[in-house]
Amino acid sequence: MRRLFILLLLVLSCSSKDTLPDITVKDIEGREVKLSDYKGKKTVIYVWSRTCAGHTEDLKKLSRLVNEYPDYRIISYAVAMDIKDVQQSYQQIGIKPNFITLIDPSVKFNDYFPITFLPSTYLFDSKGKLIASYAGLPEHL
Repeated sequence: MRRLFILLLLVLSCSSKDTLPDITVKDIEGREVKLSDYKGKKTVIYVWSRTCAGHTEDLKKLSRLVNEYPDYRIISYAVAMDIKDVQQSYQQIGIKPNFITLIDPSVKFNDYFPITFLPSTYLFDSKGKLIASYAGLPEHL
């Protein structure tokens, strides 16, 4: 019994701080989704907020990345904003996104992956494990 308990503790301590977390956010249409639901395909998460420098051009590039990296799921992940803020930002930039947009007004993402720079980009493998992170949007993934 003790071995089972120790094994369970090891499994719990090694899990989920480096994988897509099971947090609930909203998509651009206001539907609730779990970030962990995006496991199963390599994923790029571009984290941004309206107040960060450089996000305008990066968001325009995300549409291009969808075509350049068809094996990846491209996600625009807006923090500290609500749906109307994100829609207004897209309208001001003049884009109609062909990528997934998720909104995290409470910045729950930061509890799992501390955001030290906005915008930032996080790459996950198909199992949802973090494989790299970058300040801004990298030129090459």
